[in-house]
Amino acid sequence: MKLSMTDEQFALIYNRRVDMVYRVCFMLLKNAADAEDAVQTVFIKLMQSGTSFADHEHEKAWLIRTARNHCLNVLSHWWRRKRVSMDGLAEPAAGLGDDARELWRLVLDMPAKYKTVVYLYYYEGYTAREIADTKIIN
Repeated sequence: MKLSMTDEQFALIYNRRVDMVYRVCFMLLKNAADAEDAVQTVFIKLMQSGTSFADHEHEKAWLIRTARNHCLNVLSHWWRRKRVSMDGLAEPAAGLGDDARELWRLVLDMPAKYKTVVYLYYYEGYTAREIADTKIIN
């Protein structure tokens, strides 16, 4: 295992980005338990990667891409395909009004390739050019 960042550096990144990573994971996995597991995995990957970031945008892009790729792997796993769907139980983001909650549900129902772009643009504030330049979307 590579460790190129200190515990303090990791804690700063974690505190700065954990909510964003959770939202990305929840958006793709559609349930809190799987999203929480995915967040843990993403930050373990960060600790093990030895990655050093050029700036905060590089850090943000790396975490979003890693979270997205991990969630897509989870979704394609054979065990997940054999389970009964629980999409109807997806919880909306806490504290949203009725209109925002309905909009969140519509975003969750979009195909993954559109959902990620819409989320990054409207919820994380990326521009279309930034989304394309960071190659977050395959």
